[in-house]
Amino acid sequence: MKKFKFRFDTVLRVKEKKEEQLKREFMQLIALKIQQENLLKEIEKEKKKIIKEKFDEKQTGTDIQTLIYYEEYCNFLRKEINLTEKKIKELQEKADIKREELIEASKQKKIFERLKQSDFQKFKALVLKNEQQILDEAAVNKYNRGEQKSY
Repeated sequence: MKKFKFRFDTVLRVKEKKEEQLKREFMQLIALKIQQENLLKEIEKEKKKIIKEKFDEKQTGTDIQTLIYYEEYCNFLRKEINLTEKKIKELQEKADIKREELIEASKQKKIFERLKQSDFQKFKALVLKNEQQILDEAAVNKYNRGEQKSY
């Protein structure tokens, strides 16, 4: 008997490749988000350092130019923090969308995997049935030949 061939094998392979591509894209988005979160931590750390330096400078007494520099740099860091938080939010939204696409692709692939498994079970049953028919036919032929010899 011929070898098992799943009728939707091409579709299954396409579904698997799509799922793998979506996994890669999802992981890239998560990596970018983590990178932005680390950047945010660094900016916040820098901001705290500058605020402390500004406070120390005020305590010791300094010129107005230095205080303006610290204030402008703090404003710049606030803007960077806001921008980075916005990027993190956008990346999270994109990752959520990609996760939903990945879940749907995974479901589609599993449907075809179950169909393949079901078809394979039917194929095995058919093979067993055919083998049983061949064995039954051989037994009947052997029995008939044995009867003919006794006459």
